[in-house]
Amino acid sequence: MTSFLIGAAGLVVLALAFVLPPLWRSARGSALVLLLAVPVLTFGLYQWVGEPDALDPANVEAPTTLEGAIAQLERRLADEPGSVEGWVLLGRSRMAQQRWADARDAFAKAYALLPNEPDLMVEYADAQMRAAPDGRFPESATRLLEQVVAAAPTHQRGLFFLGAQRLQAGQPAEAAEAWGRLLPLLDPQTAQALRPQLEQARELASLPPVDDAAPATDPAAGGPAITVTVALDPALAAHVAEGDILYVFARTADGAGLPVAVKRLPATGFPLTLTLSDADGLMPAQKLSMQPQVRVLARISKSGDAAAAPGDLEAAAVTLAVADGARAELRIDQVLP
Repeated sequence: MTSFLIGAAGLVVLALAFVLPPLWRSARGSALVLLLAVPVLTFGLYQWVGEPDALDPANVEAPTTLEGAIAQLERRLADEPGSVEGWVLLGRSRMAQQRWADARDAFAKAYALLPNEPDLMVEYADAQMRAAPDGRFPESATRLLEQVVAAAPTHQRGLFFLGAQRLQAGQPAEAAEAWGRLLPLLDPQTAQALRPQLEQARELASLPPVDDAAPATDPAAGGPAITVTVALDPALAAHVAEGDILYVFARTADGAGLPVAVKRLPATGFPLTLTLSDADGLMPAQKLSMQPQVRVLARISKSGDAAAAPGDLEAAAVTLAVADGARAELRIDQVLP
């Protein structure tokens, strides 16, 4: 800032050096006014419409530490308090530092600006729990998780944290229900990590272990299985990236509620054929075998989450009568806007 002012003063003096001599000879009063007024007005105008903070070396130099980057982000947020992305980034940075209260406050700012975004709601709920003195989910965090799962029933982090809240609140049966819905949505490695927690919740709720409960939803027990072939339009092949996930759903005929069956697979090897049965259900009370008809659809998720998002690839739904050996053919040929 000091060097800028010195430089600016030098330019003003240089300009006056060309203007003042002839004016001094003809109108000394005007020359004196210019000599005093131009520097003052120049400085005042810059203070009014300029960006003095932009000249602060702390705001210009690239930060070399996390704390420096956070300090720079906080200065920018002071000037741009309406930046949702900035508050989310600050919240995540404070979470990484385990400064839970600061993270909670940053997510609160973001949530006030964008109150209906599921991922943000879950992050805010998580930060509230970590910042709580007793390490428990406060009521406000619980309400956020319930809203997320009600609006997006397959939101993975929402289901996980809601299950944790239910177990923490002494409701192991509800925890088991949430984690039971989550388990088939996960990749095998993550599902294996969740299984001990699910087993613990079921044990506390006096429910049989997951494996013991499986025969009730096993296709070998008599439930019908439908066969689904999924093809990918060659024109969309370039839109599929490594790590994309394919979801194949069977929903009730009216599309309401959770899917009655779902499979989660890597989005590779098209065309591919799979089966859906009661073993792929999310809710024991809403099975594939209980439906006279289902709507079968497929989606390639770019984020890995089962909820549809812009940029995902999708096939038009096919309505199919539920019967053992029934077949549906799906072609993924749409990009969600």
